[in-house]
Amino acid sequence: MKLLLAMLALSVPLFAQTCTYSVSPTSISLPATTTYGSIAVSTGDTCRWAVTISGGSWLTFTGPTQGTGNGTVSYAAPASNTAQQRTATITLTDSSPLVKPISITVTQAGATCNYNLNPTSGTIAATGGTGQFQVTTGCIWQAAVSGAFLSVQDPSLQLTGGTVTYTATANTCVAGRTGAIVINTSSSGIAPVFTVTQSGSPSNMILNPTGANAGPAAGDGRFTITTGPTCGWTAFSDVTWMQITAGASGSGNGAVSYHLLANSTAPRTGSIHIGNLAFTVTQASSGPPAPTISSNGIGSAANYRTDAVSPGEIVSIFGANMGPSQLVTLQLSGGYVTTSLSGTQVLFDGVPAPIIFTLDKQVSVVVPYGVAGKSTTQVQVVYNGQTSNTVAVPVQASHPAIFTLDTTGLGPGAILNQDNSVNSSINGAARGSVVSIYATGGGTTAPLLADGAVTGSNLPLLTQPVSVTIGGIDAPVTYSGGAPGSVAGLTQINATVPGGVAPGIAVPVVIRIGNYSSTAGVTLSVR
Repeated sequence: MKLLLAMLALSVPLFAQTCTYSVSPTSISLPATTTYGSIAVSTGDTCRWAVTISGGSWLTFTGPTQGTGNGTVSYAAPASNTAQQRTATITLTDSSPLVKPISITVTQAGATCNYNLNPTSGTIAATGGTGQFQVTTGCIWQAAVSGAFLSVQDPSLQLTGGTVTYTATANTCVAGRTGAIVINTSSSGIAPVFTVTQSGSPSNMILNPTGANAGPAAGDGRFTITTGPTCGWTAFSDVTWMQITAGASGSGNGAVSYHLLANSTAPRTGSIHIGNLAFTVTQASSGPPAPTISSNGIGSAANYRTDAVSPGEIVSIFGANMGPSQLVTLQLSGGYVTTSLSGTQVLFDGVPAPIIFTLDKQVSVVVPYGVAGKSTTQVQVVYNGQTSNTVAVPVQASHPAIFTLDTTGLGPGAILNQDNSVNSSINGAARGSVVSIYATGGGTTAPLLADGAVTGSNLPLLTQPVSVTIGGIDAPVTYSGGAPGSVAGLTQINATVPGGVAPGIAVPVVIRIGNYSSTAGVTLSVR
């Protein structure tokens, strides 16, 4: 009997239960958000099993990882912080070598990654320094610099938003420079970029000497440049008579050599520019004499009255050697009438005036508005580097004068009829119609335009009272201010021709601005 029992005991394994396993689900797709889930394991009551995870540390078990018989495997997936899809594998195994392991693929979708920078750019002084900006996101990112002068405090991979602290080294150059901090992300879109602008400084470059005086004969010269070792620079001359012969460009310390052509015209000044610095040469001349302003040579450009000038008045200056032999008319630069024209400048108390035209014996300019409130102004003409005598001219709040068609200051005025046709003896203005009278010497305006500005849609109105008489009868004024499309200083006055005016081809017109009136002799044709 004992032998039989022993034999039965030995035979039990031959009849042990055969284990089979199944899982549900067989694959798992998860959203990018934090997710919890479970897998059902189905097998025999005595069958043992165990689970493991491979290929992704982001997936974890939240319950038992082994069991006997039917069971449940619980897992957790944290929210994704990358735009890329990620995958892990859960494997179910048994100790029996007869059972094939079961693999369950778990896939989590990539997150929708938004990256916001605040601010999006920064500036650093030439001396260097640090700055910060915020990165707002729920996804991974890493800061990387573009620009050798920049560095970031912590360039390691970041899992969520945070602060980027950056440092810029000192800029040893005159020119500013720009770098960037790129936020590298897992997204396939355009990487956010924080732009860093660092200024340069004139003190980072020294010219020695800074200028020279030269005689009229041809000659050569040289000056040195001291700057940072990595700073590139380019030199150019702003005049044709000073030519760079060596050192037109370089990096770090260097020198520029130049040649001067002989000067037989008039004293002149030119510069060699390097960055925002300039080496200036003044060359003497054996040429024409200095400009001169004639006695009583400054007067209104409309009627040539020389008793005073007013702010913004267009004036004519008569003299000698004040400009080129051929007439040169005004030029615009940046929307403003230039204050230097063909070698000519006119100074009112040292302030350059916008130039209407220049000629050797006559120059026309607009008196700077800065003379307002003064009793006199000191006038000089500069031509090709030579300065004229100084003339003191009284200043009035207004100095009204009407332009005439023949520019003499007498006879038919520069006046447009209501239909914008030129008023003339054969094209008179109807009584009751509005005419436009063009004048100068109106004084200050509101708003006060800059010297040389061109009147646009924001019309400057005269600040002083304006009245008009036509044929000795008051003509109602409907507008008095800047003439649209013309240089500030040209005044337009719109007035209604009185019904009581007797028709005629030479009806007197007088304007009054503030305390001063225009001179007699200007006429209007009335039909």
